[in-house]
Amino acid sequence: MTSGGSARGATTTARRSAPCGLRRLRRFPRPSQRFKPVGRVLELACGTGIWSEQLLLSASHLTALDGPPEMLTINAAARLQQSARARYIHADIFAWRREEQFDVVFFGFWLSHVPLERFTAFWQLVGSCLAPDGRVFFVDSCHEQTSTAVDHRLPEAEATVLRRRLNDGPEFQIYKVFYDPRELTERLHKLGWHFDIRQTEHYFLYGTGH
Repeated sequence: MTSGGSARGATTTARRSAPCGLRRLRRFPRPSQRFKPVGRVLELACGTGIWSEQLLLSASHLTALDGPPEMLTINAAARLQQSARARYIHADIFAWRREEQFDVVFFGFWLSHVPLERFTAFWQLVGSCLAPDGRVFFVDSCHEQTSTAVDHRLPEAEATVLRRRLNDGPEFQIYKVFYDPRELTERLHKLGWHFDIRQTEHYFLYGTGH
């Protein structure tokens, strides 16, 4: 399995080519519709902007952070008309330290790539980013056999390594945790969080909390 910078690169590629696709994302109740992310919003692991576009529908200002600069470039280029309300930060999420606090912290399809040994530290970072009465919303993938390509094999739900093969042939392994809603809720509760975590009929896990 890859590690260090190469692991981040593999995760980046996986996020870019995630099998759920845009058609499945359109079936998901977008955060702007269900959660209403208003005020100052921080998006971690923003990627090319699938969620950034939705967050800007209600946010007064969006700070979008990611490690791969090419993702930030694509994201920013697609939102030129909203550039006055968006700021982009190129940083390693695990090393970044906030300079301000936010009303909302959002991350889509990122929590499942956080190594278990960094789980607590990651949520401490999220907590430090929240203003008083701040809220968190996240979306991720659940263990669903039909979510992967027909020639890919989805590992057992307890596995933490997922094999991905790109269309042009290269194959790699990425870190991937499939969470059970109840177990994740209990784990976050032990860290002092209060979350409502749900699973859609297919593909998606999502949670709101503070």
